[in-house]
Amino acid sequence: MIEPGDGSAAPGSAQPDPPPASPPMPAVVLSVAALLGSFAALFHIDIPILWFLRSHNLSALQSLGDLGEKLGNGGTLITISVLLLAAGYVLKRQALTRVALDSLLAHGAVAILVNGLKHIIGRPRPRLTHSGGWQWWPSLDSGLDSFPSGHTSATVAVVTVLARALPRFRWLPFALAAWVGASRVWRGSHFPGDVVAGMVLGFVVGSIFNGPLRWWGRSCGQALIRIAPVVLSLTGLFWVLTHRIVDPMTDHILLASGAMLVAGGMALRMSGQPKPMPEGGITGAAASDSLVGLGLGVATGAPVVIGLTGVWCFARWSGAVAATTSCSSALSSFRQRILYAAGVIVAVAVIQSLKGLVPLQ
Repeated sequence: MIEPGDGSAAPGSAQPDPPPASPPMPAVVLSVAALLGSFAALFHIDIPILWFLRSHNLSALQSLGDLGEKLGNGGTLITISVLLLAAGYVLKRQALTRVALDSLLAHGAVAILVNGLKHIIGRPRPRLTHSGGWQWWPSLDSGLDSFPSGHTSATVAVVTVLARALPRFRWLPFALAAWVGASRVWRGSHFPGDVVAGMVLGFVVGSIFNGPLRWWGRSCGQALIRIAPVVLSLTGLFWVLTHRIVDPMTDHILLASGAMLVAGGMALRMSGQPKPMPEGGITGAAASDSLVGLGLGVATGAPVVIGLTGVWCFARWSGAVAATTSCSSALSSFRQRILYAAGVIVAVAVIQSLKGLVPLQ
């Protein structure tokens, strides 16, 4: 299977691609549970976030939002894929041609899936939401098609495929996709939950088209495991923003506990190159990731986030032997270890500084 950003196993080679590793079923099930729990939490705070955005003048971000809307437009995405297809044909680069074709197929598949879900679910757009809730009901009416975000899903699906052609700069297309998703919230076109759902669907569909379709089940399972920590991080961010500190003493205790867990995970990760444990054991990378992730969850002081983080930790442990997530890679250089440590420390500081900035009431 060709993973996003992986330059191996070029399409059209004489030797067939090896089948992707089959993800452990417990890891897939627990990852799905973490995703569903994250969506439940996001739906609880979607409307307060909407009210906050409506109460502030975000004109400075409006132009960026307009550019993001144009970038995530279907016509723009198709144009990019067609240009790459033409470039691959002219330059006789079969790998580039295959990537362009796969991106077009992924775009078409996710468009059909998302538009069907939009009208089956029938969630109102933010502009039509004026109370503390909404009615989930199938509808073909305009404006009752908010969930999931079509721009986000299409953009993520396309960039997940196109990132194959950028092994060293695969972060760039995903950064642009994040910009498109954020712009849908800035413009008031979608709730955060709509955007996150579009991101999940786009990544899963894009991952399926990054390999032979006969292995779509394995590709889907791996994609769900890989996207779960990203969704959990976004959920934790939104939850922290919308909930004030109720008991400062308890919050300080949880913050200190989380910092100790993070420090333990960082020490384990930076102590040396992680090596797999015997069969049935847990890799050093998995233990490190779990400690750091659980520590960040505990530092939020939010029981919902802590619980969801615990579910993800079990999923991480379940898939440790198969090493199905990108987090299992070792930090081979001193620079990587320093950046990792700095990023984790900044994450703890950001969590504490953002608590309650957008209160529910």
